[in-house]
Amino acid sequence: MIMREYREFEAQQRARTVRLASVGVIGFLVLCIAGVMLARTFWPASSKLAVSTSTPTAVALPTSTPMPTAVLTNVPEQTEALAPTEAPTLSPSPTLSPLPEPSPTPVFDLQGDVEVYGSGALVEGAPGGVDIRSANVDLDLRLSLQPDERVPVELAQWASEGELLLWLSFYDPIPDPPPVLTDWVFVLDVDGDAATGRPVGTAQINPDLGYEAAIGVSYNDTRGAYEGYFLVWDPARSALVGRPDAPRFVVTESRTLIGLALPLETLTQAIQGTAGVAFVPEDVRGRTAAQSSAGGQKVIDFYPDRPE
Repeated sequence: MIMREYREFEAQQRARTVRLASVGVIGFLVLCIAGVMLARTFWPASSKLAVSTSTPTAVALPTSTPMPTAVLTNVPEQTEALAPTEAPTLSPSPTLSPLPEPSPTPVFDLQGDVEVYGSGALVEGAPGGVDIRSANVDLDLRLSLQPDERVPVELAQWASEGELLLWLSFYDPIPDPPPVLTDWVFVLDVDGDAATGRPVGTAQINPDLGYEAAIGVSYNDTRGAYEGYFLVWDPARSALVGRPDAPRFVVTESRTLIGLALPLETLTQAIQGTAGVAFVPEDVRGRTAAQSSAGGQKVIDFYPDRPE
């Protein structure tokens, strides 16, 4: 019986031991689980900090909002923004084409300076076509031998290539027809030498010119016609001699302009053969005059005016 009781006691002890061990294992497992749960509760921040200490990765811009390139390409340069557009340019750019040369200013004769031939007294009520307004002679007596910027529009295309063009305009139109003999003439010093040609001072028109040629047109009231003429100074005769090759001439529709044209070759040959001088285009000098009658006396206008 003791043995049985001992065995029963021993069996009870073993059963208690097993229960205690089971309880201990379960308790240990519970404690482990509790520990893990506590660790998850108190340690997540430290694990995140550990991740943030690693090298950051680049973040790409969103592709749904593209870069506004128009804003960049349309922004004006600073130099354009600082310089006001209305400010004048102080100096021309070297790449710019040069501006065209201005046309020469027309030179006009005084109005109302028609005078009595020989006396110089001014005439009131001079006939039309005598008071000279302008001509292709400069105030220094130099001539433009061919059309230039000053030639009137009516004559711009009238002269042919190689022709000498002479023209003069008037304040008042030429009567149609002129009631009396009227004459319009150019005298030319073709070499610019006063010692050659017609001697200086031997006519009203040349107090300062030694001219070799006279080219003009007259209205012959007896014949009722305009007649062109070409005269050359002949030193052997001491006189002007007529040439058969008269100039072309025109009285414009406005009747305030006369044009004369003569081949330069004809002029050159005539003065060399008769006057015995050479034609020097750059040295040519001249004067023009318009002559008529008023109140029974001869009246005339010179251009340029004669020296006093």
